[in-house]
Parts: sequence; structure tokens; C-alpha cells
Amino acid sequence: MSDKAMARIGWIDEFKGFVLLLVCLYHVEQSFPQAQMGMLHLSALRMSAFFFISGMLFSTRRFPDFKSYLVHKTRVLLVPYILLSLLFLALDPVLYNFDLFPKAPRMTVMNIKPEIATVWDYIYWNLAKIFVAGKSSIGSGPLWFVFTLYSVSLLFYGVQKVAGRISVRRGREIPACAGMTTGIIALTAIASLAGGWFLYVNHIRLPLGIERDLTVLFFFANGWLCKGALKDPRLGSATLTTGRGDDVRGKNILALVAATIVAFAAYAYLEVPDPNFSIMNNDLGKSLPVFLTSSFFGIAGLVATFMFADKLPNIAPFRIIKGILRNISRNALVILAVHWYTLLVMRLLFRDTFNKPGIAYLAIPVVATVVIGAIPLFRCKLYRLLGKQKISVRESLNIKD
Repeated sequence: MSDKAMARIGWIDEFKGFVLLLVCLYHVEQSFPQAQMGMLHLSALRMSAFFFISGMLFSTRRFPDFKSYLVHKTRVLLVPYILLSLLFLALDPVLYNFDLFPKAPRMTVMNIKPEIATVWDYIYWNLAKIFVAGKSSIGSGPLWFVFTLYSVSLLFYGVQKVAGRISVRRGREIPACAGMTTGIIALTAIASLAGGWFLYVNHIRLPLGIERDLTVLFFFANGWLCKGALKDPRLGSATLTTGRGDDVRGKNILALVAATIVAFAAYAYLEVPDPNFSIMNNDLGKSLPVFLTSSFFGIAGLVATFMFADKLPNIAPFRIIKGILRNISRNALVILAVHWYTLLVMRLLFRDTFNKPGIAYLAIPVVATVVIGAIPLFRCKLYRLLGKQKISVRESLNIKD
């Protein structure tokens, strides 16, 4: 399947948008604990699912060599990560009223928990977070994902190329070894996860979040490995129309429904909520098997859900929801940064007002309103910060395509 064809698989963008929505809701719950939505129970699947689907979308077809790929990824991921991190550091209320610092999120750079006594200390350690730890500034925390996606994309490019060359060389020597690229990548993914887990249990934190990259590479590589199966035309043949072939289509639909139910039931059984779990910090819980199996079933459940949703009739409620999720996916950079910054301001200035039973949920429409207003601002005026082209207000908020 070509890149263009892959881009037309709508459920992938809807999947990404939904995971981003879960991330935003988790941050609301994290900022205002009275707004309980059960997001802690989804910790094992949120970011692992996002990196899995990012691996599915990995492609080098448009890039003849590593240099062209590096330049492209630097422009669309690394540069926006740096510029947005610095922008929201400059807008951080703590810089202008240091008395707010005790209310700000705690800062950790690698294994260092700095003692911050002045605003200059605060600026220094924020810069260390951005450029040393790869975790962005306090004002734009979730952008760590963008830097990690950049690092892992480049890392996987190398893994894929080396695996391909080994496969070709061994195939010439031993014909039975031809086409062993998939096996090499699978073994590399397992070794990478083992490395990430080793660094976690030994409390080792490396510059630029290398330990995080090793863990994430496992999910990214598995997304790439599963791409062929998930674009199988037999899966895409399932529709909710009537006519010839209904028996086959009906079986496909039932299979997707059954897979969704079984996967989420297994996830609910295996998942162990842990407030310290964080792929950003490479804190992976107490058990590697539990982490892996819960992540696997969570991802499988989401994939089956969105493949099934892709077969639903194209009527208004479904069409609108899908359009909103696709818009969230397209504006991920803006949404990741702005929703967090909005919550940070609310947390610093209005935490006591909002963090009350019932009232805490008002943070959701407040954040949504600010984000909706910010999308046209960034896509129409500040688009260079995102490494994107300028588009109109209508295009930026479009939920029809």
C-alpha cells in the first residue's frame, strides 16, 4: 500500500485523535484531582498506543537517503519542539511572579531534583529539561512526546536500513535467509525493551531520554511490524451494507466486535493502576509482563474499536465525532502545548476555585475553549513555529474532511 493510500485510512487519524483526547483528559484529572474520570486506569495504553500507531505510519518512500529524512523530521518535529518549548517557557507565569513557584509542577532532570531558589534557577533548569532531558519546559510539558517521536523515528530508520542490508547480504549467502528483515527488527525491538527495562529498574536516567527511547522503540517497531496485517484487504472488506457477501462481511464485523470486547476485558483484568507510571520518565510499573500484556490488550482493543467504527454508517453523529478526532490529530502540536499551558495557568492561579467536587469538571470546557481559539492562531499566524504551511481559519477548524 502506498503512503497516499495509507493516508486515506481514516481510522488511523481518528485513533490518534482519540488517544490525544485521553492525554488531555488525564492532564485535567492530574491538575484537578476532584475531576475523576478514571484516566489513571488508562496509563498503560495511552502513549504506548500512540507510538504503536506512529510506527504503523513510518515510511521512508519519499526520502532517498537518511539526510533528506533527517532534514524533514528536524523541520516538522525537532524545531517545533524547541520553539514551542521556549515560547511557553517565556509565557510561564512563574517567571513573572516567583511566589507561584510552590504551586508549579515539580521538576526532575534525569535523576536530579533541583533546588530552585530564584527565577534564574527556574529558567536554568527549564532549559536543562528542554535540551538535556528532552522533556520540554514546565509550560509545555507534553511536548516531550514530540522530541521522543523525533528520536525514535531516526533510530528506527537506522534499524530498518541495517536490518534490510543484513537480510540482503545473508540472502545471497543462504537463500533461506532472504527476507529476514522482519525477524531482525522484531529481535531488535525485544532487545530495546529489555534495555529500557534494565535502565528503569536500576534507576538510570540518560541524556535526551535515551532510556525512554529504548522503551518506546519497542512499541514503534511493533506498529511497523503489524502494518501489513492491519491493512489486509480482508479486514477492510467489512461493511454494514446489505447485499451479496453479507455472510463474510457479517463475520468480519462480529470478529471486530468480539476482539474489542475480549481485548478490553483482558486489559481491565490485567491493568494495575499506578500513579507513578510514566513513559515520559520511563517509570514502567512493578512488573514487565503486566506492563506488556496490559499495553498489548489495550492497543488491540483500540485498534479493533476504530476499525469497527470505520464501518459504521456515515450519518451525522458518527461523522461529526470522527471529524473532531481527525481535527485533533491534525492539530496535535498545538493541542498538546496549549491544553497543558492552560491547565498550568489554572493550576497556578485558580486551583482552589476549580478543585472542588463538581466544579472541577468545568476545567474541561475552559481548556477546550482556549484550545479551539488557539488552533487558528497557530495555524494562520504562528504556523512557522509548527513547521507547517499557513492555512485559513476554516481549514484549521475543519471537521468535515
